[in-house]
Amino acid sequence: MSPTKHHRLLVALLFALAFSFSATICATAQNNSTESPYTRFGYGSLSSYSSTRQRALGGISIATRLSDQINPGNPASYAAVDSQTFIFDLGASIGFSHLTEGVAHDTRMLGNLEYATILFPITHWMALSAGILPYSSVGYRFGNTGTLPQLNNLQYTEKYNGVGNINDVFLGIGVMPLGGLSIGANVSYRFGSLLHQRSIEYQSSSAFNPFFYERLTLKGVGVKAGLQYGFALNPEKEILVGATYSPSLAFLSRLERRELTKTGNQVSGIIRNDTITSKSDYKSPHEIGVGISYCHKNKLFVEADVQYNIWQNALLDNPLYTPQNQLSFAIGTSFIPNTADRSLGNRMEYRFGIRGANSYLALPSPTSKKVGYLEGGLSFGIGIPLVDRRSTIDLTIDYKHLMPRTKGMISENYLMLTVGLRFNEGWFKPLKID
Repeated sequence: MSPTKHHRLLVALLFALAFSFSATICATAQNNSTESPYTRFGYGSLSSYSSTRQRALGGISIATRLSDQINPGNPASYAAVDSQTFIFDLGASIGFSHLTEGVAHDTRMLGNLEYATILFPITHWMALSAGILPYSSVGYRFGNTGTLPQLNNLQYTEKYNGVGNINDVFLGIGVMPLGGLSIGANVSYRFGSLLHQRSIEYQSSSAFNPFFYERLTLKGVGVKAGLQYGFALNPEKEILVGATYSPSLAFLSRLERRELTKTGNQVSGIIRNDTITSKSDYKSPHEIGVGISYCHKNKLFVEADVQYNIWQNALLDNPLYTPQNQLSFAIGTSFIPNTADRSLGNRMEYRFGIRGANSYLALPSPTSKKVGYLEGGLSFGIGIPLVDRRSTIDLTIDYKHLMPRTKGMISENYLMLTVGLRFNEGWFKPLKID
């Protein structure tokens, strides 16, 4: 390896480590990306390893390998980056949720800094990526009121609330050892905490009000490996197949459980105060994914992905839920009318995607039988090229519907706008002296 390449590798590694360290600090802030009562169970609502552009395409990633994109969903894609390109991608979202239970409705605003990733080449056949991505999130607030006939119809209010997130700070590498074949891997530090609280408040100044507190803190390592192989039909067209695999790895967990009584705002008694630590109680699932795509350079892109996640042995047995294996699919397509046209509308990329999955948990239902739910979504988006025609503003509108498999459970709808800024800059270009 030449001195220039040694220097490039050293600078890239230092930049990636500094970026990952900064991202770790930023990730300690709580998010506001969900308002789902179902996040009371398990790890909450799971996130996908996808950029703003990929969200517009239904979340596809396994068979995406483009030179101007960062695709953490399959690290084999990193090797496609141009040898003199540095890419930075940042995304944030805003929107609202609408929950329905019988005749009751609830609408709430949501918003969050979604992800930050970088990608840079080491040689023409190797590239590094780093960033922070959400793994799962918890967010809910609900309750009910009632009376106790045996105590002169004493009124009470029961409240549930939860908040928290688990994040991935990752460092990945992709290489292209042979023409058409690329392989890669991400190694991530996965960390965060999930807080759940429940309280019962009786309408009496002398009542002992129960208060329940549970905080689960997780730390661990995540690994994702991927490969891709492209078949060139001609210089402009390519069919690409991809596959990914993530092994099930255990978290270092700390579970704090407290049960107190309060009179007013003062703690009047401690019924339970336990802390349980473990190296094997909580795990990530085995994840297996395959995908196929067709790409007509600077014109048309189509991809279909299928993923199977094995959850049955990843979580402890719990009377409130049962883990179940999860099957998901995603289909996405994008189209650019004419990249060489002067009209901005013809140079924009237009995107559409659909996706579906079953839940990874079976949850309590009014029939006393644990059942899961189905999740589906539609997404639309555009990519607006900036003046340099290398960087892009990505806009995605994403609709998600969560449908329980039995009546009497909560139905959820989400409509989110995600804005991504994708900077594509030249890097390590030789200086020219006149």
